[in-house]
Amino acid sequence: METTTELLSQIITLGRQKGLRQQDIARRARLQPESLSRAKKSGDMYVSNLQELARVVGLKLVLVSDQPVIKRIDKGTQFE
Repeated sequence: METTTELLSQIITLGRQKGLRQQDIARRARLQPESLSRAKKSGDMYVSNLQELARVVGLKLVLVSDQPVIKRIDKGTQFE
């Protein structure tokens, strides 16, 4: 669950840059601060909670292709 830990780290870092403490971010996302702490340690959290935490700090979770850009250009699918 390394990805979840990385996402949470980015969310918390941006929140701090905006003057929010970790517990503030959690509460604004309607989560208990302890839940956020546990998720950081375990690296596991519902996607819906990640989405809400991201929204609180002005981010949005999206999926993007990890296929190299040149292959997408060759296939004509770079904007799909």
